[in-house]
Amino acid sequence: MAAHRRDGGILLLPVGCFEMHDRHVGLSCDTFLAEAACRVLAEEWRAAILPPIVFTYPGATTRWPGSCAIRPRETLDYIIAVVKGILRNGGRRLVLVGWHGPNGPIIQVALRQVFEETGELPILFMPNEGEFYRKIEEEFGRPHGEAAWYLASLEICGRADEFDPAVSEADEHPRDVPTFPSLRKLARHGVSAPYVFVTPWSHVGWCSGLTRADAPRLAELYREWLLSQARGLPEDYEEFRRDMAAAMEQEPWNEM
Repeated sequence: MAAHRRDGGILLLPVGCFEMHDRHVGLSCDTFLAEAACRVLAEEWRAAILPPIVFTYPGATTRWPGSCAIRPRETLDYIIAVVKGILRNGGRRLVLVGWHGPNGPIIQVALRQVFEETGELPILFMPNEGEFYRKIEEEFGRPHGEAAWYLASLEICGRADEFDPAVSEADEHPRDVPTFPSLRKLARHGVSAPYVFVTPWSHVGWCSGLTRADAPRLAELYREWLLSQARGLPEDYEEFRRDMAAAMEQEPWNEM
């Protein structure tokens, strides 16, 4: 780590969650999804992976068995503390990685707070997984949603035996988010509001047909998708850091 820091290497911080993800998936699902992405990126970028942040605000699953109901403000304060601790120890090029939806706006606020306090510029990498799902549908003939993502991620993490989609064969359900018709109506007005899930499949939906034998191919498709999303990111990050450093040396009131 000392050599990596001296060389200005990228540090990857997986940010997950501990919550209900249907009935057959490990509760730390969001964490191993983030870890898998970091493993792929670390190899490509010669980056170092830090231990993950596991417990964060669950969101709409807060009331469900297994979810750890940490509050948004507690999540915000904890992420700020972890990020500042990494920066104090010399980790200047820091990339937070994760997909847990409620974490997105919380992390963005956290990074803003860190910047205002320290002048440092950690970033959040949270690409849209829609293209990965499109690849899955092309390859396997139908959409498989998050089951494909779980299999691919656990394969990359060397934990493929922890999840078997076959146990869910009788549980085909479409994802139904937002949960309530009234919330869909409000969305037409540009309204957002807190809500809760009321069924196990509200969160991710379920589509059967995949098996553990599909995991290696799914992992290949996942790598292709993720690396296409991340291509050029380290160079663009460094350019952004230079631009911000130059901007912060200026006095805006003297530039008018």
